Amino acid sequence: MTGPVSADNLRAQLKQVETDLERVRRTAADIRSGVGEAEDPTDRGSLIQAADEQDALAEALAARREDLMRRLAESEG
Repeated sequence: MTGPVSADNLRAQLKQVETDLERVRRTAADIRSGVGEAEDPTDRGSLIQAADEQDALAEALAARREDLMRRLAESEG
């Protein structure tokens, strides 16, 4: 079993999650911008599905960020 996580460790995790969240949101936006350019409906559907998957990942990362921010506030408070 592990002990309490240090504030420095939480800050490092938070920084990584924020970086990942920015990347995933940018990827989703890039995918969505290509949907209108796809001529084949199957390709369009695949692009929309891929963007939706990135959005779901972004939601999970945002929830993780909120948890880390809460834990960091508690550790410093």
